[in-house]
Parts: sequence; structure tokens; C-alpha cells
Amino acid sequence: MCAPWHGAALPPPLLNETTGIAAPDLPLTSQRREWLEQLDRNDRRLRDYLEQHCRSPRLGLVFESLWHFFLIEDPHTELLTHNLPVRQDGRTLGEFDVLYHDMLKDHTFHLELAVKFFLARHAGELPFREWLGPNSADRLDRKLERLLSHQLELSQTPAGQQALKTAGIVKCEPQLRVAGMLFYPEQQKAWSHGLNPDHPTGDWFHIGKFRQRSDEHWQWRLLEKPYWLDADYENARPLDERQLDRAEQRPVMLINKHLERCFVVPDDWPRD
Repeated sequence: MCAPWHGAALPPPLLNETTGIAAPDLPLTSQRREWLEQLDRNDRRLRDYLEQHCRSPRLGLVFESLWHFFLIEDPHTELLTHNLPVRQDGRTLGEFDVLYHDMLKDHTFHLELAVKFFLARHAGELPFREWLGPNSADRLDRKLERLLSHQLELSQTPAGQQALKTAGIVKCEPQLRVAGMLFYPEQQKAWSHGLNPDHPTGDWFHIGKFRQRSDEHWQWRLLEKPYWLDADYENARPLDERQLDRAEQRPVMLINKHLERCFVVPDDWPRD
């Protein structure tokens, strides 16, 4: 599979369905498999689409654009609209990320999308609030609460229903897709109730501990943030001492030839 789509959509999601919101159910039919295999052999249409419709390096926008492409090109789905604003009294209350029709199910879905990278504050069992973004300001519990209590409730509000009606949509079912990776502290397992047990994982290290790992750190390469979705070792930047020094001030993501990833963070991370 071409690297951007593989990195964004094919790995298992971060969350299971204990949230009460289903993930997209897109079975690998023979037609879908054939289309994906063609995309694997030649991803020019995908790259052309991204060049035309997603010139921003922001991860969330890239992730959304990958899904737009999939729903447009897939033989069993129709992308109805995306980023549909919901307004009331001149104020924007939110927007529907994606509205699409599944031809196999003959259902229309409201799909909310998110891509996040969270680090476990410590090993062992921990609540969602202890999963922090690399900048230590973002938290998994806050992100999930925003998605469940606001974004996915839009279709139940009068303003949301009016926006759907204007778009020609009478009824839709909510879906949620949260992709990304979760990182464990220094190769120690961490887990939370509600996480998909098969979620993509990596490790994180304080810079001081990472430097003590003999010459192992030179097996890693630097992944700049626009490429966090793309697990491509060959195109990652070779790591040198100057680049590693950046981790003294802010987290950096690294990848090795086995496509394993890790974060290296300042010694005072997390900064509360």
C-alpha cells in the first residue's frame, strides 16, 4: 500500500468501541481489494489529489484528505460533503468532518476524524488523562470528550439538522476514527480501559536516558512532523548530534530501519 494511506488508515485505531460510537466498517471486498492493489502499484492519483487539495503540512488536514480521497475513489462509497459548517445566529458551532454514503449498507454516515500521538505519563494502568501529547498540553481524555460531547452530537442539534437538510441529507449515523500512535515510557508497558489492544505503539525516552543507550541512537533517523503519518525510513533525515540536541528543548520523533518509532523528549518532560 502507498505509504501515506497505509500510515493513516490501515493500522488499527487507537480506541475500541467502548465509547459507544462505531468505527467505519469497510470490509475488504474483491472490488475494494482490486482497487487498493491498483493504488499500491501506482499511487499517482493519490499524490495528485493531495497536491491539489491538501497543500498544508498539518497532520489533521493530511489525514482528512486521505480519507476524502478514499471515499471518492472507493467502489462502494460516495463522499457527499466534508467540513460542512454548522451555524446559528451568525456563529459557527462546529462542522461535520465527513458525510458519506456506504452503498453496501445503504446508509449515510457522519464520520469524525482525528489523528493523535500520545505518550503515557508512566507505566502500568492509567486513565485517559495520563496520556499526553508531545507538548504535554494535549490530553487524550479532553480530545475524546470534545469528539463525543460536541462534534458527534452536531446531528442532534437543530442547527446541525438544518445544515444536513441544506446538504440534502435526511438522516445519518455517527462514526469515529481516531488514528495515530501511543508511546510507552522507556519500553515499559502502559494501558487504559477503552484502548484498542492492537493499537500502534512506540516508546519514548528522556534525552538523558536515550544518550546512555550506547551507539544505538545512531540507528535512528529523524521524522519531521509533516511526515509522522508516513513510516518511511529511507526518506527520513539521518540523525546527527545537532539534530539530537533539539530533544533538549522539545520532543522529536525518530524511526529505525525496522520502522519502529520513538519519541525523545526533554529531561523535564512533561512540563506541567
